[in-house]
Amino acid sequence: MPGQTVTYRPHHRSLPVYSLADENLGVGPSFGNSAAWINTKGSGAIERVFSVELGESCVGAVGVRYGGLGRSLRMFESHLSLHDQPFVGLRQDAPGDVEIHPAYQRRRFSIGGAIDIVETIFLPVGDSFSDPPIAYFAIELHNRDLVAYNLRVVGSARLRGSLPGDIIVEYDKNLNALVATNRSMPDAVRIFGLSTAPDRYAATFDFGSVYEPSHVDPLPNSTDATGDVLGALQLDLTLDPDHTRRLCFAIGAYAHGRSKAAAEFKRTVEYDDAFDRTVRYFEGELQRGYVLTPDPSVNAGALWGKANMRRVMSAYPQGLAFTNDPGISSNIVVRDVSWFVYGCDHFMPEFSRQMLDKVASLQYGNGKMPEYWDGVDGHREDYGLNINDNTPLFILAVNHHYRSTGDHEWLRRVLPAVTKAARYIISQSDERGLVVCTADDPRGDVWAIVGWRNIIPGYTLNGAVTEINAECAAALRACAHLVEDIGGNPREAQEFKDASQRLRQAMDAHLRNPENGLYYLNVDAAGNIHTDVTGDEVFPVMFRVCDEETGFRVISRLNSPDFWTEAGLRTVSRDDPLYDPSGAFGLLGGVWPGLSWWYAFAAARYYPDVMVTALRSSTVHYTEDPKARNTVPGQFSEWFDGESLVNRGMRLSPWEPPRFLWAAVEGICGLMLTVDKPRINPLVPASWKWLGLRRLPYHGKELTYFAARQHGKFHVYATVEFETDHVGQSYAEDVSSDVTVFSETAAVVALRRPGEVVVLIGNVGTQTTAVPFNLARIIDHARDYQVRIYDSERDSWEEFNGQKGERLTSLAMSVEVHGYRLIELREQA
Repeated sequence: MPGQTVTYRPHHRSLPVYSLADENLGVGPSFGNSAAWINTKGSGAIERVFSVELGESCVGAVGVRYGGLGRSLRMFESHLSLHDQPFVGLRQDAPGDVEIHPAYQRRRFSIGGAIDIVETIFLPVGDSFSDPPIAYFAIELHNRDLVAYNLRVVGSARLRGSLPGDIIVEYDKNLNALVATNRSMPDAVRIFGLSTAPDRYAATFDFGSVYEPSHVDPLPNSTDATGDVLGALQLDLTLDPDHTRRLCFAIGAYAHGRSKAAAEFKRTVEYDDAFDRTVRYFEGELQRGYVLTPDPSVNAGALWGKANMRRVMSAYPQGLAFTNDPGISSNIVVRDVSWFVYGCDHFMPEFSRQMLDKVASLQYGNGKMPEYWDGVDGHREDYGLNINDNTPLFILAVNHHYRSTGDHEWLRRVLPAVTKAARYIISQSDERGLVVCTADDPRGDVWAIVGWRNIIPGYTLNGAVTEINAECAAALRACAHLVEDIGGNPREAQEFKDASQRLRQAMDAHLRNPENGLYYLNVDAAGNIHTDVTGDEVFPVMFRVCDEETGFRVISRLNSPDFWTEAGLRTVSRDDPLYDPSGAFGLLGGVWPGLSWWYAFAAARYYPDVMVTALRSSTVHYTEDPKARNTVPGQFSEWFDGESLVNRGMRLSPWEPPRFLWAAVEGICGLMLTVDKPRINPLVPASWKWLGLRRLPYHGKELTYFAARQHGKFHVYATVEFETDHVGQSYAEDVSSDVTVFSETAAVVALRRPGEVVVLIGNVGTQTTAVPFNLARIIDHARDYQVRIYDSERDSWEEFNGQKGERLTSLAMSVEVHGYRLIELREQA
């Protein structure tokens, strides 16, 4: 039943995992490092291995099959001798279990009623963006029977990928691997190896051998076959009772010829070290920007959003970036880069910086920004549009990154590109004061659509478009602030401020529909007014370029049954004549999670409850009956059919994760970035009594804070000086990692300043729970402490004076569902 097929296991000191039966998984997870990308299948095989540097899939399907020693009757009638040791194919005995971790996929099953098998697939990831272009398929076999078994393990890989079918293959015994190249592209090299010397190998056209159930014949030790061939490696082994054997297939995809590929493969092929380093990396990196709330779905969405973001971060020949279609394309869209920055600044701001610098370098001479550039060869494209959202979004992303990092020197370097872009925006205004796109290409699609929904076949969206004008008004306002922040010319700052105000007034005068108080979709290039109400209405609200009454009206209108589904917000109304829930890439009625999260952010100051519903709806949808919905737990897929709510887009969309993290941090957690002290004003449902945010990058340091509702008012505790509309206290450091909590349903945030420690224990479960915890590492055992404990259920403090530190090291408290305990410990003289 939906909602019962997936188990989510959070862990306080390590990363969470999703667990489910493999029969409930239709497609497998996707993984990426800075050099490669893989998709996996629901069967447990690798679907393809993509080279970031080449911009092509170098290897197709990679799988493993198992055989047991045994002779079928047909063999007695053949010419095989009894000494050929024939093997019969073995399938798993019953549905296996799949574990999806931010760093890997692990599949457990048994064969023959006696052999337990664990298969682990991952890509190595590290902190330098110099990851090897190699995928690992590791196998552990354990014999739980009382007798020994002879087994055959055969790994196979289609060596062509998406490149020409002129593959030649050699076996390299020094690498225990097959080395494949294209005759027409000798620099493109694949290496398919085994962690131990294989017994036999082959390059073959015998694709049927991969799934033939009656026999697993020995490979011929031949690589004579050329073209679109299958590479295969065979290992025969005897597994004694209660013994375990481990082995690993490795698949490398390289771009600089055989000798360099062989050296690189030999240097990086070690599985155990690569796996341990990758897990440690994710365990460390995903602790940054750590969102903690009473809603476990929101917490999971923020954490897995970061994991998904890291998977798509690639080191292209043109620099660090991510593509809009991993494993398929190398196009890097400026729109997507800009929105990525909004989330990435709260996780890995150094990656944001690299991309923004690259975008600035690609600016056209007139100040316009391109639609995209190719990460491999560097060419850029604008589709012939005089204006699109890329130009204002670049300015807004720079503003966000500057306010997140506080880096004045960087802003000085990039500000000329920002002001040039702002002046270009002004130059595209008409006599009404509106920014106008003049595109009239009869092809429609990307050549005639301005804005984020730019891939609708045969569709045109031009003229004065509300989405673009809202972004441009916000961008001009941001540009004025940036000039002021850097101590620039006051007249220049005023120029942009006035331009922003004029544009906002023009929107009110010409883009507001007097019939319903909402915005027109657009007034097209021919002067036709389009009254369509779509999800694009969120932009004036999200960018704060409309009055509060209009904003409230927009949020209320979109929170209606014709727009809303259990998976999130439809892009257009179900009642719209253009409604097409399964076509047009979901942009005329499908459900895009990213739009739901834009809406969540826009709704925050009006309906905090609606914001939480919007954030959790799509993340929950990913995990409920993934086989039926074509989703993968923990991955943010691209878009859902507006009726069936089945995913019809990418399994892992690069666009969605950063928007979720941004909405969670700057919406729910209420963090406002400034050029100085942050402002912290949580925007949460009335039923929420606490929230926390740990290790958020801010102005070159890390910010941790939590908010606890006491007597109806929030008290905010943070590791920096900050501003708030609530009661606030500042502490010196985050010591949360030094508190041990013995519960998977408890979150902890601990702060310390001289002579005082405060600890929040929050309940993220579905019922009241007893929480044992240990404070031994954050207090002085020999000191006396004055202790205060706040119980959110009783909404009151309890005080305990003269408590010895050694008695306070191990405590246990009951914490109500969605509630918290707050422990203050002050040293006594």
